[in-house]
Amino acid sequence: MEHLLAIIDQRHTDSPAFRSAVLWSQALGARLSVFLPADLNTPEGLALGPGLLASVEHTAELDAERWLEDFLAREPMPVDRHAVASQHWVQAVCHEVERLGADMIFISRESAPNPSAWKKLLRQLPAPTCIVRDALPPKSILAAVSAIPEDAAHHVLNDVVLNYAIRLRDLWQVELKVASALPTPMEIAPMVGETYAVSYLQEEMETSLRDVLKQLLEKHGLKEDVLCLRMGVAEAVLAQEIEAAHANWVIMGTVGRRALMAFFSGNSAEQVERHVPANLLLLRPQDFSEL
Repeated sequence: MEHLLAIIDQRHTDSPAFRSAVLWSQALGARLSVFLPADLNTPEGLALGPGLLASVEHTAELDAERWLEDFLAREPMPVDRHAVASQHWVQAVCHEVERLGADMIFISRESAPNPSAWKKLLRQLPAPTCIVRDALPPKSILAAVSAIPEDAAHHVLNDVVLNYAIRLRDLWQVELKVASALPTPMEIAPMVGETYAVSYLQEEMETSLRDVLKQLLEKHGLKEDVLCLRMGVAEAVLAQEIEAAHANWVIMGTVGRRALMAFFSGNSAEQVERHVPANLLLLRPQDFSEL
């Protein structure tokens, strides 16, 4: 990774995302940039003409640039910076990531102007994204993989997650655990049709899935003792394993379902992000690269 990007906002003078990005930049020897997308909101029901809107945007950008200059004034390391005023926060973030060719984003949920924009960003991840809750470096890493990949993209995600997890384990010299959620009896029952067969099938399925995951671990040079299997939904399993492993960073993949696919199938990353009390690195199927 050669270029990290921290997304911040003017409402928070102390940004955990920025502080975390500084630590990672120093550890990786990577260039660091900061982007301030100043949210441009006009009074509800008021439509500004093109000339007036351009004037408001210009004023907001000047204000954001001054704030950003003050924010970085005491930072000893060189940091590139850019501010822009926009009514479209998600598009502004995605455009800046693409423009800079950033290898990883650091951001906090509080940086989003509203929950809708935050959810939209999670479904349009433009690069590997660190959702930062605190600025501490990794002390223990928990990698989440799918025991039953739904499709080819999820198969790829398992490899992407472990590739990153191993390299970050080596970078920070910390312990790595790999967690996966097993189907619950309620999830198995519709497939069986007979209640009495659920317990038998569940035991057989657990054995089979454990074997599959062991093969995945072997493929990446990991021993079986790093594997943690629990029954339940992903967010609950991860919360339990975070506590057991004393992990403060979680790595997981997302395919970024949108529209009807997100409505009917859900989006694991959104559920986990809301419920897991740890820093979270989200990866996409296309995100494997050498660090």
